[in-house]
Amino acid sequence: MKITQEADYALRMMCLLTKETAKGNTPVGAATLAEGVAVPTRFGLKILSKLSQAELVKTSRGATGGYSLNVDPKTLTVRRVIEAIDGPIEINRCLSDAHQCLNNPNKDCCRLHHVFEELNRHITERLDRLTVATVVDEGVGLGDLLDIIQ
Repeated sequence: MKITQEADYALRMMCLLTKETAKGNTPVGAATLAEGVAVPTRFGLKILSKLSQAELVKTSRGATGGYSLNVDPKTLTVRRVIEAIDGPIEINRCLSDAHQCLNNPNKDCCRLHHVFEELNRHITERLDRLTVATVVDEGVGLGDLLDIIQ
């Protein structure tokens, strides 16, 4: 499993939106968000479109329009943002219901399938522990941040 660069940028955009919301600076324009995470505006718009489809951000039109959070960053998990961009987290393709294994068509009998399933569960549980609000909270030290995902 590899978290894509697109999901990384989406997380950074959500963190930036969280900070701007705390300052009372919303909505935020797409160009500002894209510049804030160092991506071209066109790519930023693609990411924001996916975040909007996942109902994580909302858009407003007009001269003062832009993007705002549509969820509370205190409950918005890192996993939810990643999955809004990359889809379900699966460390191996055998975890997908659509995948038919050529080595062992009966997944219930495959020992490796069970190992991958358990590892996947550990990863997703840890990503669910970490919220966007916690990531941006400068009062939370790096050690504390890492403790959350232990």
